[in-house]
Amino acid sequence: MGDRRFLAPLCAQALWAPRALAAAIEQERVSWQRPALVIIGALMALDFLALPLFMRALPQMAPVGLSPEMLLQLERTARIMRPIQIVLAPLGLLLKWAFTAVLLFGMGLLLLHPSSPAQGRGARLVPVRMFFILVVYANLVVLLEELLKNFILWLRYFLTGAIVLRPAIGLDALVRPSDAALAIVLEHANLFDVWFLAILIGGVGALCRCSRARAAALVLPVWGFGVLAQMGLALVREVLTRQLGG
Repeated sequence: MGDRRFLAPLCAQALWAPRALAAAIEQERVSWQRPALVIIGALMALDFLALPLFMRALPQMAPVGLSPEMLLQLERTARIMRPIQIVLAPLGLLLKWAFTAVLLFGMGLLLLHPSSPAQGRGARLVPVRMFFILVVYANLVVLLEELLKNFILWLRYFLTGAIVLRPAIGLDALVRPSDAALAIVLEHANLFDVWFLAILIGGVGALCRCSRARAAALVLPVWGFGVLAQMGLALVREVLTRQLGG
């Protein structure tokens, strides 16, 4: 019940004091529903607000070589499918968070070697539910990242008329590689990803009563798996785009 009254302080704990948040999770003073609703609701609102810009930018995102008829059909399809995609996005987010929590639990099984009660105090493996709550609160950083990107998107549009749906805030702002997979890596080389990892590492270390080094060894492969998955999807999109463009 505590997070219902003090959601703002808990969000601040997640962002600046993950060990304090981990203590609240361990004592069952927090749940995942409220922060999840805040994150999901805000992300959906940002996507709907940016929908007109998305439709205007669609011709420049279309594969090169499409005929006017195919481009018109693409725009009609996008007008129908994009709102549906935004509405269904919360389900994808919940599944992603749950999968991340399961992976963290699996890495804990491999790396922590939890001690038994008879062995005394040592590393321990907490339930998936606790990892899930930690992951949800850590995604407040992702929300802050999206707020910044949308601010840059609209500011650039009002000042120059240019539409860049995914403004660069990491190393991709300095280097623009032609390779889609490398572009994903540079996109994740930013302060928000470092902040996100710091929250997870600090929270996992406190929950599992292990050192930061062991917590990092548990968290980093899970984060890396997510980046690899995005790289694979980017490569698939690149291949499909080239095929459609002829």
